Amino acid sequence: MDKIKSSVLLIGLVVLFSCKYKEQLQSKNSMVKKDSLSLIKDTVIFGESTQGTEVKLLKKINNNDSIIKVETFGEMGNSNYTFIFNEKLLNVEHNTNYYQEPIYVNSTPKIRKEERESLTAYNKDKFTDLFYEYKSLLVNTKNKKNKVLLNQKWFGRYSFTMNEESDDWRDVHDISITIGKDSITYLAKGYQLYESYRLYAIENNDTLKLTFEKDLSNSNNWALKKTKNFGTITFENDKYNWVCPYIDINFNDGKNSTYILKKE
Repeated sequence: MDKIKSSVLLIGLVVLFSCKYKEQLQSKNSMVKKDSLSLIKDTVIFGESTQGTEVKLLKKINNNDSIIKVETFGEMGNSNYTFIFNEKLLNVEHNTNYYQEPIYVNSTPKIRKEERESLTAYNKDKFTDLFYEYKSLLVNTKNKKNKVLLNQKWFGRYSFTMNEESDDWRDVHDISITIGKDSITYLAKGYQLYESYRLYAIENNDTLKLTFEKDLSNSNNWALKKTKNFGTITFENDKYNWVCPYIDINFNDGKNSTYILKKE
């Protein structure tokens, strides 16, 4: 009888510990699912805000999606972007918080206003440009994709002269883009000026969208801290027109212009 009681007690203990282990395993699995992001790389950039901007690249453990999180800190608020992508941009969440008072007055200020925005057809181009700007800081983009994405009709050298009619020769800048099979290179030359950048492009019919990839001349230009958007080249009416926010900021006092390119 005592042996039977001992056996029953032993079986009960085995079942109890087995259930306990199962609960712990389920709890652990649920924690993994809940916190399923792995940090791949992060960096801090300055120029967008005096307080700095944190940029993080994360990978989802349970699928192939990746996430770029961007948080910009300011005296009167903060701005957060979450870009979800898998080869192409899938979704964006943009949250902006406005403080009631500056952080130098109160380090934990109350939020007086919140704005929320997600990816739509209306803002897709804006968010796509931002996505590639931040991605270029974290991901080693390979130019080999240009072999696949760009039609050979784009191959060649495009150029124009900035301030060609200026009376002061120091204001004249020669700017060109060379598009080849394996690379896209931007070059600007002039008085105390030499900038050489590698760009990458996305083709859409008769339009190229250009984004900064790497500074080949180590110029560390201040304008790159403002934008890495090299705009679009459009072929229409037998002309190549270039709208370029970077050039507008760098050489044109921020005024929007359309530059007519000569193709060689």
